[in-house]
Amino acid sequence: MKHFLLVAWVLVGGRVLAADNESAIGQLKNLPGKALVQANCIPCHSTAIIAANHLTRRQWDETITVMQKKNGMWTIPAPMRKQILDYLEKAQRPADAGLARGKKTPWARPLYRANPLWK
Repeated sequence: MKHFLLVAWVLVGGRVLAADNESAIGQLKNLPGKALVQANCIPCHSTAIIAANHLTRRQWDETITVMQKKNGMWTIPAPMRKQILDYLEKAQRPADAGLARGKKTPWARPLYRANPLWK
């Protein structure tokens, strides 16, 4: 009976976790470049962090550079990086100037935890 409950819990828990990540993927807008964003972001973190951020193209570019320097992210070829930035510029741009300024506060820090696997 214990084994049955353990197997049932693992199966249900796995489905819940998979559904949670798929809902985050669903939050990303269907625009050209979405697949590249998913392929380059999901290996390190959930797409929920992308959906939660609204930055300018320059800020997205700086964010990618920081991830490469501090977290060991791989080099993205220039044409692919351009497509990713094109997507992020359209899909995740700041709604207004106040929203972009709000990301500079210490209250935004919990969104930017370092990935412990890269240390």
